[in-house]
Amino acid sequence: MLQNPEAAAKIKEMLNKPAPSTIFSPEKALGLLLSLKLSKWQYITLRETTIREGSKEIYPSYYKVQKAKLQCYPPKAFVAVTDSSAKIALQALLDLTVNRIFETIRSPDAIQNKQLILISKWGFDGASNQSRYKQNIESGQGDSSIFMTSLVPLKLTADGDTVWVNPKPCSPMYCRPVQFSFVKETKDVVINEKTAMDDEIEALVPSKCQGHEISHKLMMTMIDGKICTYLSEAKSNAACYLCLAKPTEMSKLDVIASKTISSGVYEFGLSTLHARINVMECLLHIAYRLDFKKWSARGEGHQELLHSRKKLIQDRFKDDLNLLIDIVKQGSGTTNDGNTARRFFEFPDKTAAITGLDEDLIRRFSVILQAITSGEIIDVPKFKEYARTTAEKYVELYDWYYMSSTVHKLLIHGGDIIAENAIVPIGSLSEEASEARNKDFRRFREHHSRKKSRQASNEDILNMLIISSDPLISFTRPKLDAHKRQTYFKETVELLQLQDQEAPTEFLEVISIIEPDSEVDSDGDEL
Repeated sequence: MLQNPEAAAKIKEMLNKPAPSTIFSPEKALGLLLSLKLSKWQYITLRETTIREGSKEIYPSYYKVQKAKLQCYPPKAFVAVTDSSAKIALQALLDLTVNRIFETIRSPDAIQNKQLILISKWGFDGASNQSRYKQNIESGQGDSSIFMTSLVPLKLTADGDTVWVNPKPCSPMYCRPVQFSFVKETKDVVINEKTAMDDEIEALVPSKCQGHEISHKLMMTMIDGKICTYLSEAKSNAACYLCLAKPTEMSKLDVIASKTISSGVYEFGLSTLHARINVMECLLHIAYRLDFKKWSARGEGHQELLHSRKKLIQDRFKDDLNLLIDIVKQGSGTTNDGNTARRFFEFPDKTAAITGLDEDLIRRFSVILQAITSGEIIDVPKFKEYARTTAEKYVELYDWYYMSSTVHKLLIHGGDIIAENAIVPIGSLSEEASEARNKDFRRFREHHSRKKSRQASNEDILNMLIISSDPLISFTRPKLDAHKRQTYFKETVELLQLQDQEAPTEFLEVISIIEPDSEVDSDGDEL
């Protein structure tokens, strides 16, 4: 018999109290489903297993998850799906994105009567080697290539102050689909899509949400060098689309200084993902030709020297750094991807020993690439001076090999491009999100789309692209407590301009500085 009646009453009250409902909200469960890449059957099996084993109902029913999905979709009237394409009206997509962002803001009333602007980046990209399905396409087009336009919200400002910021601007988690079509990326396709997007951007009106009006600023930076060439006056990818310098003029710094820059091309950004890969390939091509020091391997025996040295360098990279360099992959492309380029520049001393190139020059390129991909604000005058010195060193050492258009753009025009796009850090304007989205497209098409018709399949793909990039769902996705440790060279930190007095302490907690003789490893996100 209990001696304490108050304790007995408390215990009775707890026993009679109904068990709490599900721990996971439908939005949080949907975020978990996306992060773990679960199918409908896998989610239902996980939920029923936890209930069967005696645990309380942790996960909501799949019916509630489906209702959460419906909240992610724009109105059907603004979505057009055919057997070869799918498209969302830009105005409707931005209105939906603003509404979902506001659901993640804790105190939206604090920004009442302020001028709100949502800054976003956009661009398009083509991807080949898509799976070919048996269904016929009424338009007669094939399905081996895809051309996709995407948009990523970067930050929401109120009278210039940041209210919301995208925590992962280079991740596909916030990469919103505008349109995709099964068509090969050509100059005509690019120009037509650019014209259509410009018309929609011109017709945009402020979005309305919770009594606020939000204006929009869109920056076209999620494009690669080939698309930049299509949209400029340049004749080929080998020429600079900014100053129209030919390959033979790239290394003539005095000639470049007198050239005029084409108007309206600074807005294309630096294409930081491809910049790292293209700079690595430029340095590799120099290393392959060190035995005869000619830009073109057309002389007697030059091809043999090039191939033998290339094989030697490839073998040493495989043995010393476990890297597959310049190896053609089955289908298309090579093994020169973003992660390979990161490792290439991570240890300038080892890379220099393998390639025979100047270690200081490799280190300088590493510093420049780290700065433009850091996501921090860059001190433009310091960056310009560092890039100019690097260009002079390049010409002094390897004047016989013309700079590639990417190296030329970084060293000669990089500072001006950063200054023109200073509204957000240049690293946040990368095209990495849209490139990574190609992998999601293949997965959604294979595992999360109906195959009864082309139109049904495209509708399901578009829906999955919308859900997986929804700001509210992405906000609720599982997050790791530990921050990934980044490593920067000391010179890189000197090029970065921290925003406030408290920033240095916080900044140095999540990075480590690499001294010249250090071999600290870094964890790079997988593309």
